[in-house]
Amino acid sequence: MNPRPDKDTRDAATDRIAELKKIRDEAHEAAEKAKAEADEVMWKAIAAELDQGQALQLDAANATGFSRDHVLRRTKKYRTNQN
Repeated sequence: MNPRPDKDTRDAATDRIAELKKIRDEAHEAAEKAKAEADEVMWKAIAAELDQGQALQLDAANATGFSRDHVLRRTKKYRTNQN
């Protein structure tokens, strides 16, 4: 078994670990932001397809695998032509 590290060694290791956690948290935050942006782009584009009459809500649900209700809720704020 290794001898117990002294306080200075442990403090230095703790600082390195805290920095690793900070880097990880920043990467997770960037990934979440990218996911949110990708979702917004997709739902805006789907809303535009629906507004232009190029597809039905059922078509969007079938293509995405989401329920019609989910498609409705996610596209509602981007729709300009509410029929």
